[in-house]
Amino acid sequence: MFSYLEASRLLRVSPEFQDLSLKVRSLSIDTRTLNPGDLFVAFKGEQRDGHDFLATAFEKGASGALIDLRQKEAVFSNLCVAKVPIHNVIPVSDPQVAMTTLAAEYRKTLPVKVIGVTGSVGKTTTKEFLSYLLRRKYSVLATAGNLNNHLGVPIMLSRLEPSHQFCVLEMGASHSGEIYALAEIAAPSGGILTPIGPAHLEGFGSLENIYNAKLELADFLKKDDPLVVLESDSRLLEKISQKGRTATTVGYSERAEYRIEDVKSEGGEVSFSLNGDGRFSFPGQASFLALNAGLAVAMARSLGLAWDEIPRMWEDVGFASGRFRETILPNGVRVIDDSYNANPVSFGNALAAFRSLSGSGKRIVVFADMLELGADEKRFHSELGEKIAASGVDLALAYGERTRASIEALERAKTGCVAQHFGDSLEVLAALKDVLRPGDIILFKGSRSMHVEKVLEGIRNISFSSQP
Repeated sequence: MFSYLEASRLLRVSPEFQDLSLKVRSLSIDTRTLNPGDLFVAFKGEQRDGHDFLATAFEKGASGALIDLRQKEAVFSNLCVAKVPIHNVIPVSDPQVAMTTLAAEYRKTLPVKVIGVTGSVGKTTTKEFLSYLLRRKYSVLATAGNLNNHLGVPIMLSRLEPSHQFCVLEMGASHSGEIYALAEIAAPSGGILTPIGPAHLEGFGSLENIYNAKLELADFLKKDDPLVVLESDSRLLEKISQKGRTATTVGYSERAEYRIEDVKSEGGEVSFSLNGDGRFSFPGQASFLALNAGLAVAMARSLGLAWDEIPRMWEDVGFASGRFRETILPNGVRVIDDSYNANPVSFGNALAAFRSLSGSGKRIVVFADMLELGADEKRFHSELGEKIAASGVDLALAYGERTRASIEALERAKTGCVAQHFGDSLEVLAALKDVLRPGDIILFKGSRSMHVEKVLEGIRNISFSSQP
């Protein structure tokens, strides 16, 4: 990033244990992923205090550390006891604010074009699609893992190099003003708004606030900077118009500038056509991701890629785990792991794609609570039960207090689907052991902190050799 002399000037604090021969390579808040030369940022989180890991950070080659001024004496005392080499310790009033300042100032020195991706559903996949396409021609940095918030975005910006031409940043938020803060330091040159729906309602308060928050990204775009959105979202288009902006639209209707047609999911890949000309395909079974792919193509074209520079088959595009990924286990059970997160929109998409899959075994949905839905959480879970009933599954197993409403709605629908509610994931796993057979297909879905993937891991070890 820059020298410690520059960091000292920006923060107006001189490093202690100064070694100006060292440089700031990038920022780190986790010693498990820290690389030699990183500036380690220590602050107190909800579960751990980074100051407790300073010795480890220096042992792993940190070139310096940002610490809370109020913990200075205790930090120095502990480091002396640890007897590790100490360099460039910078005491500040707020380490998190200091790291954001450094990242924002560093970003200003680079001509890289930042493309922000936000929305309620499909941010990560859209980011992966776009970075994949741009890498055909350009040097690109894209958000790694879940580094998409007030901590992650500064870290990603610190990893930029002068050789990067584009940076595709995923921007997540659970409260109003967060996207604004991220865009302020990232200075985007383009933006994609993925589908917007009732996610993190607990923090936003209303769907209206969610729309306004996602559109905070557009406030930082110049008039001619590309903004890519869904054609089907009239509410969003109206708000964009009220801002005096125009947007490139993607969707399934003839009104969309990039019209998606003839979506198919077969042979382990999803294919679709755009504007009736040529077909594109990517690995997987999630047909609903054609929309995210279309958003990525539209942005890539807006950024200068010609049609013949966009590959037809995206065989090596990367997908994060837990995003509608199909696996056939050694015991013959097919699993669709969509456990990364859940909200009403993403769950509805997953059920529609799940219904379209072919197979002769039982269709089973294992799910847990959708969190942060605010005062309407019972209604959303009840509606989810109705969607599951309409999807034609044979068995629905749930745990979590909120999913009781889903199971009750399923039972009221009287579709023949066996619906059961359990106290925890272990009880679900025990029930599955009694009913599973080779050829059955299971969809796993739930909010991240509900850890639905634990049930998936448990059924990997089930053997059917002794069963009739």
